[in-house]
Amino acid sequence: MINAMTTMSDSRPGPAKGPGRPRSERAHEAILEATLDLLLEEGFTRMSIEAVATRAGVGKATIYRRWPSKADLVVEAVACRKEQPFVDPDSGGVREDLVSLARQAFRPSESSEVTELMLRLASARARHPELQEAFMRHIVEPRRRIVADVLRRGVERGEIRSDIDIELALDVLMGFVSYRHMISAGRPTYGRGGLEGVIDVVLDGIATPKAGAARGAHGRGSSAPARSSGAAEAQSRAETSSR
Repeated sequence: MINAMTTMSDSRPGPAKGPGRPRSERAHEAILEATLDLLLEEGFTRMSIEAVATRAGVGKATIYRRWPSKADLVVEAVACRKEQPFVDPDSGGVREDLVSLARQAFRPSESSEVTELMLRLASARARHPELQEAFMRHIVEPRRRIVADVLRRGVERGEIRSDIDIELALDVLMGFVSYRHMISAGRPTYGRGGLEGVIDVVLDGIATPKAGAARGAHGRGSSAPARSSGAAEAQSRAETSSR
């Protein structure tokens, strides 16, 4: 019946279509929603493309035309579930950009479902190399490129030392921020004791002397003066005890 109706609509004009999303867009969204549902219900290993196609009301060929593998489909579905895209703020300052990116990465508005999906992926990635590869390609690498661009702009503006290893700085920065998010149970704080403090600690190590002094003078990166003061007090005590 569906084939007959399709043939008729292709062979002669039909009534004008009403407003609404294109059929291909509706199918795309239905596939992603079905993928997320099955990932939560069955996990990556048990879910299948056939089950996704059945739940979304499409053929398997429709899915394979858009995604080369189950891993690519799952990772894109999870990435699209986030409420807002991850964008480069390019505010003109390294610290401001990094804080903005941290806030985007760990929005409190993100649903518990997203957290559950990411946990499911973390577990499955350890057992399925193809899922890990897709996760890196669709989620991790685009974010690393944005943070790398922030650091490179900082080098060009003289905020970041030109001799640093950008890739290593990325690992340190993103690792520290992710760890802070993890130990805060997905509810990280900002300010000196939170994510901004972590960013300042990293910037203290890679900033040019001039940029570091400017941050301290404007009340940013206050962890550096605090450590300097603590070091001075320790040295003073050591000198006193040696007399």
